[in-house]
Amino acid sequence: MRNGQTKKGKRDKMYITCRSFLKEIVSLLTWSILAACTVGPGTVVTCARAGSEQGLNLIWALIFATVVAYTLQEGSARLTISSGRSLGQCLRLKYENTYRIYNVAIVCWVVSIAVFIGNTMYECNNWAGGMSAIYALPSAENTDALRISCCIGYGLVVYVLLYWDKTDWLSVGLGIILMAMVALFLIVVSKLGMDGGRFAWGLIPNMPPGSANLILSLVGTTSIGFNLFLGSSIAEGKELAASQRGIAFSVFSAFIVSVLIMIVGDGVTSDEDGNFTIENLAGLIRETVGEVGLWIFSLGFIAAALSSMLTVPLGAALTVDSMFTMKKSTEASTGVTNLGVKGDQLEMDAPKPLDQELNKGSTSQIVQQGLLTGIIKPSEANQALPRWIYQGIMIAIVVIAVGVISADFPTEDVIQIAQVFNGCLLPFFAICLLLCLNDQQFMDKSPQKWWSNIFLVLAVTITLFLALNVFIQNVFGKFIPNESIKFGIAGGLAPTIMIILCLTTTLGKDILRSFKGRSVTYEVNDA
Repeated sequence: MRNGQTKKGKRDKMYITCRSFLKEIVSLLTWSILAACTVGPGTVVTCARAGSEQGLNLIWALIFATVVAYTLQEGSARLTISSGRSLGQCLRLKYENTYRIYNVAIVCWVVSIAVFIGNTMYECNNWAGGMSAIYALPSAENTDALRISCCIGYGLVVYVLLYWDKTDWLSVGLGIILMAMVALFLIVVSKLGMDGGRFAWGLIPNMPPGSANLILSLVGTTSIGFNLFLGSSIAEGKELAASQRGIAFSVFSAFIVSVLIMIVGDGVTSDEDGNFTIENLAGLIRETVGEVGLWIFSLGFIAAALSSMLTVPLGAALTVDSMFTMKKSTEASTGVTNLGVKGDQLEMDAPKPLDQELNKGSTSQIVQQGLLTGIIKPSEANQALPRWIYQGIMIAIVVIAVGVISADFPTEDVIQIAQVFNGCLLPFFAICLLLCLNDQQFMDKSPQKWWSNIFLVLAVTITLFLALNVFIQNVFGKFIPNESIKFGIAGGLAPTIMIILCLTTTLGKDILRSFKGRSVTYEVNDA
């Protein structure tokens, strides 16, 4: 009898272990959508170009961008898990008493428009990379017929998959092909070899002349601003520890791929004008691993482009949806917060599972509970973004990308403009996150820690410096030829903007409170 019980106990233990392992794998794969957004054609072109033009001197920029990406995405996930609302919903609630258009705060309109423009540029970048991948195929040439037909073909595939919501099965196949391309880069690196000394020097921050745009492009392609909103949506209903592991897996995977591409790019010879081209990269791969390697590279490049073509418009639509749809929070919809009064303070009961709460009553009853507790406002309970607008956002982004690349705009220029523009948007999105993370109406159960604020403030300040430096270089470069003066102006403006932000909003007080370890308690009036 004991032996039977022992065997049953071992089987149960093994079953639980296998189930936990599979659950972890599924969680990691769920978060890998962030890596799919990151490792697109822009990453391939930007990192290879950085290696070709600057050698391994900009490895440090990839490390910094990876740290920023994890810091911001982890903060976004933590905000959603703690508050029960996505980053977009938190922004809408935080600024609900400011000037509004159609009952939506102006800041939500600004963020939505910025995401739409930035993601449209990203989609053009994806199409440009997708066409470059086709041109890299043996015997393929850039003709009007091939370019226009392939652009329309990409558009039809993307639209059908997005409309019918059939992206999951394709993502698995694209992921496998993409992993084959990663393995290919690893083989190329092993055959080309790597100078350890130059790699070590690349870990030290430096800004070679003329590298400002390239550095911001590396930051923009690794730490993508709209991933904060996409990651926030993914985090809904997730556990914090599992989310942190998933985000770490995603950003580290993207970092490894980016470094491999940069090392391969270091071996690429520029063209006669001294510029990097995809054709030269394809030529190096063919010389190193043969015709088979070129096919793997081209197919992997197409897979990277397609995965990003799907996630970029979807991410834009989800972001706008979170801004304009006031869904009930996790607390209201699942009964995560049951309110009970003890003494003169309001206490929070332990969270209850979703299925238990849904079994107790209908959705309308749960919404009514949210209305009664004040978690959902009556004017917000039924607000939702119409489906035709949601679909229209995705269609508009795809159509614009098809038109721009069909017109044969230069690939490298399209990609760099997209990366630089989105790199400039990153500080703005990061500031929005920082303000929400330090707002106690969202983070009362898990207040922002002082050390987390230090990392976030440093990340925002440095990204501000990089964005301002690029702005000064491109707008005032002719009037200020001295690089040191440009760096000095950008270096002075970045902390000045942060100080003004702290003084003109509640951010300064909130950050100081995090150092004191205080949290606000809610008192219940006897009346």
